[in-house]
Amino acid sequence: MTTVLILLAFLLLYWTVEAIRLRRALRAIPIRIHVNGSRGKSSVTRLVAAALREAGIRTVAKTTGSKARLILPDGSEEPVIRLGGPNIGEQVGILDRARRLGAEAVVMECMAIRPDLQRILEKKIVRSTIGVITNVRADHLDVMGPAEADAAEALGSTIPRRGVVIVGDDRHGARLRRIAARRRTVYRHAGGTALPDGAMNGFQYFEHEDNVAVALAVIRELSLPDEAALRGMYRVIPDSGACTRRLLKHRDVVIEFNNIFAANDVESTIRVWHRLGLGEPGEGPTVALINVRHDRLARSLHFAEVLGEGLAADHYVLAGDVGGRVRARFEKSAPAGRLRVLAGATPEQVLDVIAGFGGERVRVGGVGNIGGFGHRFLQELESKEEIRC
Repeated sequence: MTTVLILLAFLLLYWTVEAIRLRRALRAIPIRIHVNGSRGKSSVTRLVAAALREAGIRTVAKTTGSKARLILPDGSEEPVIRLGGPNIGEQVGILDRARRLGAEAVVMECMAIRPDLQRILEKKIVRSTIGVITNVRADHLDVMGPAEADAAEALGSTIPRRGVVIVGDDRHGARLRRIAARRRTVYRHAGGTALPDGAMNGFQYFEHEDNVAVALAVIRELSLPDEAALRGMYRVIPDSGACTRRLLKHRDVVIEFNNIFAANDVESTIRVWHRLGLGEPGEGPTVALINVRHDRLARSLHFAEVLGEGLAADHYVLAGDVGGRVRARFEKSAPAGRLRVLAGATPEQVLDVIAGFGGERVRVGGVGNIGGFGHRFLQELESKEEIRC
């Protein structure tokens, strides 16, 4: 009994200290931006934080994308160190750190998937002044579904109270507007945000216009100038999962690799695939490298449905945690003779197969998911000879 009482006293003390830290942080940081959505959360978090810094607002940001990062007021980054798995309670420590760094603004990517945790994160911890919902896609429906409309309801959990919410994709706008109205929050649709002429020309990596439009809508809500905002955005260091392209050599074959792993859901992947021109004839065959994760079964099966017309490629390579059910679905859906299943293969072995598809050059798009094999494959590419202009 004594031990139990000591533990209870310790927990009470810990919760009291955390509550005090949180209250101090919320009082000290007047601008709190909570970024949620199916796709583009990490990118929008980085874009908004960079724009605020350029406008002279001392800003701390935190992403939970491919690798969780804390972005400091000078733009430098450090990894978020965790003793265990991700826990929404870590956001209290991030807010307290931002306060101690003298932040005037904090931009936080929503780190929760479960609707109840999203609700707690916003209502009890972040208490944002501006909420962002980048878009709603058919992703994580095993947790937020079963339908896309249910996912919209779940993402609406982070709409602030008596604040502003900026929504990038308005197709679930009626549902999100109702939530905003109940919380006496102003609803803004960023889809109509006009980008200045040539605004996308300054990016040194592949960025989505939709992400820039959402970020610019946030900046305009704060009455800050577009010019400074875009200057800051051009200096962004993209998330490790951002869509990037590189040329490298393997077995004397030039491989053009397009990293689309982090797009995750099928709709976003197909949009990027066609925007990059991978669905059109080009120099050498096109390969869709599909990374499968054992804990993303529904997503993997969804990708199997779009082989051919939706995700057009000359060859499909299935790698990662390929279980029997996933393999059977892909073998049934793939155009005859165009699927290679490389369950458990190393990145080097996968590259050998890709290089063997013929010709002096191969165009590859990595899709499905960046976790597991995706990270290992990207690490392998770093060791290859890169072709520079």
